[in-house]
Amino acid sequence: MRTNRINFSANYTNPMFNKITITLLLFVFTALLTWSCSDSSSSDVDPDPEIIGFLIEEQGVEIVRYESGSYSYNANFPEYIVGGEFLLSTTHLGGNLVRTSADEEEIGGRRYFTPSVTIRFIMDDGEIVDLPEERTEGGTGPDINPEGMYRLNYSWTDPAAVRGANVEQHGSDGSWMFHIRADYVGSAGVTFRVDRCDGDRELVVIDGTNHRQDQIRNCSVDEVTVFEASSPMQLSIDNYELAGEQGMYPHNRHERQR
Repeated sequence: MRTNRINFSANYTNPMFNKITITLLLFVFTALLTWSCSDSSSSDVDPDPEIIGFLIEEQGVEIVRYESGSYSYNANFPEYIVGGEFLLSTTHLGGNLVRTSADEEEIGGRRYFTPSVTIRFIMDDGEIVDLPEERTEGGTGPDINPEGMYRLNYSWTDPAAVRGANVEQHGSDGSWMFHIRADYVGSAGVTFRVDRCDGDRELVVIDGTNHRQDQIRNCSVDEVTVFEASSPMQLSIDNYELAGEQGMYPHNRHERQR
């Protein structure tokens, strides 16, 4: 046993042995480090955004926030808030609905909706981000943006024939801006979600009523939902003097629904 220790000590102090040993150790360490980094990068990449909530803004100012399963409202926008719900009104504290132009009246009747609002997303690290547009040229051009694979979708608590509101997107709104439109006096609930559209995408032009053409974005494979609110945002649509039969707002409400 003693002899073995003496022999090992003698070999360890040999300069050539030291050089070979250090070289081998460096080679093994470098190989292990490279393998570890390569394995980590290939297995830990998550293609989906880790979204935990969203903001709805008007002209860059937050009016609604959804986070941790609940909604909160900016007290500086009382025209949007009544009884803990998002209000669509032409009268309450000055109202928040915009009337369409005379040209719109000629081809489909007046429509009443909010100004354009923007939805932005809260990540799990607290950062608030804007997801890429699905189309180039700010979302209004004819070409698909290869990085714009995420899209805004939503569902309603009531069917279109009876619910009080709808989401309306104009061509200039792009992927992440929209209007909330008043349809009937009453209420509605809307749940927002983000879907991922993989594979080749294309635009399909659909001829609408009154000589309109709408573009629909199609996926080559099924969409995958990467975020969905756990509860709907409640909307309240108030009555006013122009509401017609059965409290219906005076327009062709079946146009431009999504």
